[in-house]
Amino acid sequence: MTSMLGVALTAVFLAAVAPAPAAPERSDPCGHEAGGTVALRTGPRDSRDSLGVLRAGDDVAVLRESGDWYRVRLDARSRAGLRAGTEGWAPKRSFRAHDCGRPNG
Repeated sequence: MTSMLGVALTAVFLAAVAPAPAAPERSDPCGHEAGGTVALRTGPRDSRDSLGVLRAGDDVAVLRESGDWYRVRLDARSRAGLRAGTEGWAPKRSFRAHDCGRPNG
């Protein structure tokens, strides 16, 4: 009996101290577009490797923020040839938010 009580208390304790599940990545429902030519990078720093460039008007979904940077995913093939679905980092100042009343694209 004592062993069953110990197992039950251990389970309750572990459930109480276990980290909460990670929040899903946030996606902006209205989307953003590149305001000009911008390098898409592997991390949120200018010193990180470039994946390629976005051109003015390329539509992206903002997945998350880190300081002055956005992690974005391309909605469609970029004007410079990056595949739809490509994810990377770029400075926030490089994007304009779409008006929610206007459809993306």
